[in-house]
Formats: sequence, C-alpha cells, structure tokens
Amino acid sequence: MYATKVFERVHVLDTYALGHPNTVGAYVITGPKVTLVDCGYASSYQNVLAGLAELGVMPSDVRYIVPTHVHLDHAGAAGHLVREMPNAKVVAHERSVPHLADPTKLIESATRVFGEAIMGLYGLPEPVPLDRMMPVGKELHMDLGEGLTATLIHSPGHAPHQVSMMLDDTKNLFTADAVGIVYPGMKTLIPTTPPPSFDPNQLVSTVRSLRQLGATRLFTPHFGARTDVDYVFDSTEEKVIRWVKDVGDMKGRGASLDEATEAMQRRVEREAGVSELPIYARVSIRTSVMGILHYLGKNV
Repeated sequence: MYATKVFERVHVLDTYALGHPNTVGAYVITGPKVTLVDCGYASSYQNVLAGLAELGVMPSDVRYIVPTHVHLDHAGAAGHLVREMPNAKVVAHERSVPHLADPTKLIESATRVFGEAIMGLYGLPEPVPLDRMMPVGKELHMDLGEGLTATLIHSPGHAPHQVSMMLDDTKNLFTADAVGIVYPGMKTLIPTTPPPSFDPNQLVSTVRSLRQLGATRLFTPHFGARTDVDYVFDSTEEKVIRWVKDVGDMKGRGASLDEATEAMQRRVEREAGVSELPIYARVSIRTSVMGILHYLGKNV
C-alpha cells in the first residue's frame, strides 16, 4: 500500500525511498485539478505512479507537480513523471527552474556530496521541458478546483529555492523541509541542514514566518501529517540553533566530519531512547552535519 488518507482530498504517498517505508513522502491533492506535492527520488518514481493508481488517479489526470525544492528526494522524479503526465505543469520556485530544465549542475553537486555509488541508488533526474513549468516568486496563488485554493510561499533556509504550500481554507501546510525530520516511531526531531546552501538565519526566519500563518496541521515530507504544530516549529528552531553552535564548537576543537557526526548520532539516540538508529536516520544526521560544517566554513 502506497497511499494513506491524511485529510479530506489529501493523501500521503510513501515513495519507499531506497526500499525504506515512512522516510520520503509525496502528497496528492485529489479533485478536478489533481496536484502532486513533491515526488521523491528518480529511482522511486514508479512507486508514485503506483500510489496514484491506488487512488484511481490516472497520470493524465494530474494537473500540477510541485517539487518544493530541487533536492533529489523531492524533485528527482519530476522529469520522469512529467513525461508520464501529459497534462501536468511543474510549479517550482524561479530559482529551481534552470536546475529542473538542465539538472547537470545538480547532479554534479549531489555526486560531490554523496558519491557515485549513492547516486546510483537515488537515480538521476531527467530534464523538465521549460514549456511545462510555472515559476514561483515570493508567492503564488493557485485554484485547485471545487473551492480549494492554495498559496505557495517562498521558504528559504534549508535551500534558497524552497517553497511551502498552504491550503487556504483548511490551514493545512505542506512544509517542505522548512521543518525538521520526525520519522514515525522516533521521539525526537532531526534538523534538516544539508549542503550546499543551508543558512541557519534564513531557516529560523522561515520557521517563524510559517508559524504566523496559523496552520492547524503540517504535511511533512519526512514523514507524514502532524497536528503537534507548535512542537514541530519549536523543536526545529531550537535544534537548528543548537546544532549549529555545538557542531561549530566541535569544529573549533578540530573534530572531523566523522567525529561530529558520531557525536550527533549518539545525541539523537539518547533523545529517541534507542540503542541504534536506522540507516536512513544516520544518513540524515551525517548530511545535516555536513551542511552545518559547509556553512561554517563559508561564513565563520
């Protein structure tokens, strides 16, 4: 089973990223203008199609694909899916458009971070034709049909080209990676602070701005619907600030990436009350530490 209903007209699709459930989610808004929010890795795009099929949604029914940012777990499948969805427009921040149209630099950057072996597991994005894209600036309003409207909001910090999306009437917010990771079954949150463009000041500012929207429910990519809105926002802001300080302190004492990652993994294990984290959580922590070290190397 790929699709789970999380609200009226909204389902989360488990993309089973690299074979793991409950780690990378996409969302489907049903109705006359079917909308897909995020789409997972290129290697799992068939799982997205399978989830749509479970809902009785044909690829030709999809009108909008909204990759919230161009990181591979959110937009890697966009080019593959748009090829299967002849009536869909890809709605993305204006700074994402060049990378979706020509993912060469994105692939090079991700390969430097993750290595060729991991990129083989993620799969390579395919280009999205420019005439299939709708760029978003600071804000964009969308009519999704049957009285449902949405507002896309620029939400930088995790990435400079990230957008979040609010369903206006229901106050349900698709957060993208403006909030941290709360995997099902884990009792703590992991901040999402990856290279190469993480900016803690922008991220904290985005969290505070999104909080002001008065969301009653958060649809998070990692993973699922959350009604503990204040906890997610509070914990994201607190941990971004604290992780930057603590990783910076370790860097000042000469700690390596491996040593800083090990220290943060032990911390998350204590907070989660587990003796060992699953592999996808360990990868998330290492990526977040890498992003903090990259930011500090550029700015401190």
